[in-house]
Amino acid sequence: LYETVCALCHNTDGTGKPGQAPPFVKSDWVLGNPNRMIRIPLAGLSGPVQVVGQEWNLSMPAMGAAMSDEDLAAVLTYIRQSWGNTGSEITPAQVKAVRAQVGSRTQPWTAAELNAVQ
Repeated sequence: LYETVCALCHNTDGTGKPGQAPPFVKSDWVLGNPNRMIRIPLAGLSGPVQVVGQEWNLSMPAMGAAMSDEDLAAVLTYIRQSWGNTGSEITPAQVKAVRAQVGSRTQPWTAAELNAVQ
């Protein structure tokens, strides 16, 4: 799933691509609050965001909105546990709960909105 959905922009090794997508390696967005991370592929992310000490000002579409809870949990867990990342597993139940909270949101998140997530 990662290779199919994420790697084109974030690279097969999670290092991101300059001017296209930030890295997943050592990213607080990846290793931080799972409820925050789950929201990003469900509705996307737009505007400036700091990732591993660098500012990015791009737009990510809702790449995971059409995925099942199981598939989205699997790809997010892969990102959190690959390339030296040591994040916890994300379960399908967590994805389902966040999806219910997000509802039918179609507007991409901003970094400020995501940073407010508990």
